[in-house]
Amino acid sequence: MQINQLTITNFGIYYGRNEFVFENKKERANIILIGGENGTGKTTFLSAIKLALYGPLFLGYKSVNAKYIDFIKDKINIYSRAEGNKMAGVEMDFTLYNNGELENYYIIRQWELTKETVKEHLQISRNGISLTDNQIEEFYHFLRRNLPPSLFDFLFFDGERVQQYVLDSQFEQNVKEAFMTLFNLDLFDTLKEDLLKYLKQDNIFTSLTQEQKEYTQIEYDLRNQENVIRNLEKRIAELKEQAKDVQVKIQELEREFSNKGGMIARERETLNEQVFLMEQEKKQITEKIKETAAELLPFLITQKLLQQTVTQIDAEERVERYNTLKEELNNETLPLLFKELSCHFRITDLDGKEATSSFAEAMKEKLFQSMKPVGVNFDRFQFIHRMNSEQKQAIRDLFKQVRHFDGKLVDEWFARIQHLTDEIYTVKKRIEHSLTDESLKDIVNKLNEHTRLHEQIKYEIEANTAKLFEAQKFYQELIAKREKVQKRIRQARKDENIFELCQKLSRVLSRYQEEQVKKYLGTVERYFLQMFNSLMRKGQFLNSFRIDPQTFEITMLNYSNKPIFKHSLSAGETQLFFLSLLWALLKASKRQVPFVLDTLFGRLDRTHKENLIQKYLPVVANQVIILSTDTEVDEYYYNQMKPYIQREFSLHYDRSTNRVRINDYYFFQKVGI
Repeated sequence: MQINQLTITNFGIYYGRNEFVFENKKERANIILIGGENGTGKTTFLSAIKLALYGPLFLGYKSVNAKYIDFIKDKINIYSRAEGNKMAGVEMDFTLYNNGELENYYIIRQWELTKETVKEHLQISRNGISLTDNQIEEFYHFLRRNLPPSLFDFLFFDGERVQQYVLDSQFEQNVKEAFMTLFNLDLFDTLKEDLLKYLKQDNIFTSLTQEQKEYTQIEYDLRNQENVIRNLEKRIAELKEQAKDVQVKIQELEREFSNKGGMIARERETLNEQVFLMEQEKKQITEKIKETAAELLPFLITQKLLQQTVTQIDAEERVERYNTLKEELNNETLPLLFKELSCHFRITDLDGKEATSSFAEAMKEKLFQSMKPVGVNFDRFQFIHRMNSEQKQAIRDLFKQVRHFDGKLVDEWFARIQHLTDEIYTVKKRIEHSLTDESLKDIVNKLNEHTRLHEQIKYEIEANTAKLFEAQKFYQELIAKREKVQKRIRQARKDENIFELCQKLSRVLSRYQEEQVKKYLGTVERYFLQMFNSLMRKGQFLNSFRIDPQTFEITMLNYSNKPIFKHSLSAGETQLFFLSLLWALLKASKRQVPFVLDTLFGRLDRTHKENLIQKYLPVVANQVIILSTDTEVDEYYYNQMKPYIQREFSLHYDRSTNRVRINDYYFFQKVGI
């Protein structure tokens, strides 16, 4: 892929229509050098490229939604909006290979601000012919397949953040995803998923044995769970990065506040902690009130009915006990007892006649009468509830709560909330009163805003970490379950059928994918060593570089065969490490994609900079976009780079017109058109 032209209209800092034309005026030159001081539009330039290509996918959304609309609305140039022009957009002309043929594409993505919403308009043409909606969908399917946003981000080099990126726990996974996409090896995963979907079709699924159906469903669930785990890990990593950025901003604001004479940071932190704890207590009390209202209030209102229910339950329990005892005694127990006693005692009536049986009958009647539950009319009594023991106890406990409920407790809760509200107001006023001018108030507002954001991010990290734990646990359970089902299928020794064929094909795809991964990784490793050792000031720095084909964990050995770990590399060495890895991936895959370098020379010494200019930049890609300040690529390095520069620009923000002026020359020399 090669970008030919980019146009930015009323977007971000770019007021009006702004064009970058990248046609190649010099043979064998591949560098587009864009210079500008901080705040002149370099970052917006990169965002415009990604937005033109991906639209909502730029932010990770599949389609236009409220968050995407809010993002765009915030980016429409404020001066354009003020003068009533509420149209903004990005346009990009680029070429890429599709099925071996070079095609030219032109994307126009415009946004129209109407009232408080934004409407997006999209036009795409290929070789000068406008695409239909179906053709646009096919194009985006091709783009997501060959250059997804994640790969674009991986190939974007930011010298300020590269060390943090390389040491992140997700780095190996990011390398793996980029590798699989660049070499089209993720296609095998797609094929295996298609096989699962095929087996899940009704006409196929119904023909499988029960074990095969279960196995197919488990495989399907495993695939879904892998996506869940991958997305959660990615989200947690993103949140941790956000948390770090917010924490850095808080520390900067703390220093600024203290320097301007505000309340001592530690004291204010204590007061803010008090506010946070009081707000948490308010929240807990509010939850108690809600729970009471939801759980007890309905029964407080119907307390009489609840009393009747408990009375009925007690009566049912006594009647049930009486009936059970009566049935037990009435059948055999009493007759047998008196028969046994008659061997030792003689029971007669007043006339001296034998009366054992009549006595037993009379005794039984008297006993039953004395055991009969008091207050129960047996002639009219009916069982209503017939609850088990747990249900009865739950009703009794509820009734006990209702009887002993003290409305004064709720009054105390509301009083406590009011007290906490007053206290929070007082403490916040103390913080505000410590401010001596408006600038300090502004800093405190920003601090409070960032502190709240930091707490929200921490909460989301904890929530997602808990979800990840459950997802991983479920994933392991599925694997264990799959092994058991697989064993049953093997034992069944069924005749070969469509299920077996699909399983064999899936295994073949997996083995072939593994072989291809090993093959291409060998090429990447060889290219990496070649480039990294050539860039290092220390010469032959590494003797061995290996990437594990399963985990993509990287192992490096020096010429003494001692391991070198990523965290032991200096900031400059980490930059060269990552740049060498990017070059190795691109060269081995033979992919032609734009390569964006921001703050390229920030952490490098003179020798490393010269090595990059002479040995790296001319060969890394057909199109290399370098975003730089005049202090980073100064006149000395500009002159060294000049033979490889295809086009050069410098950005200047004109405060009198509120526009970015795009010059077709770098800081140190004008180049004729």
